[in-house]
Amino acid sequence: MDREEEKEIVELMRAARERARGYADYFGWATDRDLEEVGVVQSLAESMDSAGELFFSSIKGRGRPNDPPDCEALSSEGERIAIEVIELVDGAAIRAFKNGQVYEWAEWNKETFQSGLATAIQRKDGRYPKLKEPPYPGGYVVVVHTDEPTLNHTQVAEYLEGYRFGKPEYVTRAFLILGYEPRTQNCPYFEIHFNG
Repeated sequence: MDREEEKEIVELMRAARERARGYADYFGWATDRDLEEVGVVQSLAESMDSAGELFFSSIKGRGRPNDPPDCEALSSEGERIAIEVIELVDGAAIRAFKNGQVYEWAEWNKETFQSGLATAIQRKDGRYPKLKEPPYPGGYVVVVHTDEPTLNHTQVAEYLEGYRFGKPEYVTRAFLILGYEPRTQNCPYFEIHFNG
């Protein structure tokens, strides 16, 4: 590695550190949001594969300005699937951290969690009419990711147990994926169930 390459790497590291938010950022790629979205979907695929529940392959990011969708994949029948990625995070905690303020981890109770998750899914449901390069006969999938410190596998399982969200107009399947958990050695995920 020559001096110019070293200099470029150092500049990239500085830029990433400046953009890093420092809170609930397991899935965060401070230098490239497009890579972040693909990384979230790949993490979901790895966790689903290890559970024998993977239903898609050939993940590819669409990137700016070719989105929405953020990513696409192929179903087991070879049909294109549109995949949108969104984060569930407490914005106030991020702002406090970035401003150097004392902050507490967000406290998610059952109601705020369910409401936040429903809002994230609804936001992405509303983007369906804007999907580029349709059709997507394999479906429209939303992947919500979170690394909120208080939303661990046990807590989320309790909040989701028996709960069914309002059926979106366009979303065919939705998943929540959590940051890596050493206990399970993967990123736990949950399929979101809808009424009807």
